[in-house]
Amino acid sequence: MNNVAVASHIAVSNSESVNLRAGARLRLFWLCFALAAIVYCQLHFWSRPERKDTANWDYFAQVIARGGVPYRDVVNIKTPLSAYIGAAAICIAKPFGLRDIYAIRITYVLLAALTVAFTFLTAAQFCESLRIGILAALILLGVEQFAILNMTGVQPKTPMVLFGLISLWAILNRRPFIAGICGMLSALSWQPGLLFIGAAGLASSKYLTSWRDLKVAKLLAGAAIPLVILLTYLWAAGGLRDFYLWCLHYPFSVYGPREFTTGQDFLDGFAKLLRKPYWSDRIYFYLSLGGLLLAIAREVIEGVRRGFRAVLNLAPRHQIIIAPLVYFLFCRVDMQGRQDVIPLLSFVAIFSAVLVVYYFDATANLVAKLRGGRSHMLAQRIGFAVVCVVVLVDGLSSVFSVRTGSKHLKAEMADTADIVSLLDPGDEIFVHGWTEILVLSGLTNARKYTNLDHGKDSYLDQIEPGGFEGWFERLKAERPKIVALFRVKNVDHRDVFLSWVKSSYEQRQGRVFTYYVRRD
Repeated sequence: MNNVAVASHIAVSNSESVNLRAGARLRLFWLCFALAAIVYCQLHFWSRPERKDTANWDYFAQVIARGGVPYRDVVNIKTPLSAYIGAAAICIAKPFGLRDIYAIRITYVLLAALTVAFTFLTAAQFCESLRIGILAALILLGVEQFAILNMTGVQPKTPMVLFGLISLWAILNRRPFIAGICGMLSALSWQPGLLFIGAAGLASSKYLTSWRDLKVAKLLAGAAIPLVILLTYLWAAGGLRDFYLWCLHYPFSVYGPREFTTGQDFLDGFAKLLRKPYWSDRIYFYLSLGGLLLAIAREVIEGVRRGFRAVLNLAPRHQIIIAPLVYFLFCRVDMQGRQDVIPLLSFVAIFSAVLVVYYFDATANLVAKLRGGRSHMLAQRIGFAVVCVVVLVDGLSSVFSVRTGSKHLKAEMADTADIVSLLDPGDEIFVHGWTEILVLSGLTNARKYTNLDHGKDSYLDQIEPGGFEGWFERLKAERPKIVALFRVKNVDHRDVFLSWVKSSYEQRQGRVFTYYVRRD
């Protein structure tokens, strides 16, 4: 009876310990979220200009909020969930009189803060260490480019990695249905998020060796729900064919082969990103490589010590390593700029924290041995506190040093107002590249295509009646009052566009935008 009582007491104690750890993780999760939200709200996101890709996505969200259908009424080559998030923000904020661009920016600031919080949660769960989780969150919080890229509007890579992290967290907690839902939400934010479905599949099936527990079936059921909802809606609204063409056929048949580079070009491009936009945070990329190797070594040693069956059982934990490696390989195909590094940043933070904490623990143990075996816990705590303070101060100084830039939002708004004043009722505007004008004016483009670079204009030969020439003749026949052309360097028919505006339009130079007014 005494043995039973002791065993019961141990079981209760273990349960209480688990509950305490879970409670501590939950409290720290919300603390990380609150800290990140407070920091990001200090960065004057309300005065930052609309910029290029985020303007494209803000316009996408506006069209959806006005009742438009993705791909049927407005085109982008990524999956649409991030734009739907922006559209939801617009609709929720409208009754309160909040302007649409501000609603979108507040929403994405909060999504960035949630990404910091889930970086903590995933790291803490993966490493079974609150310290590593805290340090990972602080590292990501201080990455300057992550803050900048989430300040100016819809950023599809952020919900992609956020839902991916939630999926990985669900995998670690043996919740395949939630992992499936979140993995598909990641893919519907940006196609490479499918890697998280693959990671969840490997984990749930224990590397394709276990099927009887129905975890894979639960995973697929979860993944099917958001996908079926989207496809059913697009089919009913008449946008399913265009969704297939622009999100699947074009990327695989045109964009991927066209943008594919050699391995050396990819490495040179990645090195350039570390030398320029990520210069202040490059140390974490180097540290993360060491941390990744350390994490791999841990899994290998565990597998050798416990055997092949243990390797299969630890498959959920391995996905935190596999996911960033798969995404890095994807970048070999498509690495356009600093925003494409966003899905790696949480993992850079996690594996940097792994290496730093391991180093200080090893140093504390060595100090303890040199002091005759006395407790090293105090040295560990002091060392960790010092590291956290240094990382936080360095990160905040970098983030708070960010400048708004020369093209302030007010200047863009003033320019847009001048353009709108030239339009009479019934006049149309055609914008290519300067999507900022559409976002700030609330106008709808004369055509659903706002960017025809990277071979999109030539792709119209396959999907538009009469090909590109037929489409362009129809555009000219409508004689839009205002034409704004930008980012035409990579447009195959660039000379055709320029010849048109030079022959029929007068160029105007505003404070920010260059545009053309039709000669009547």
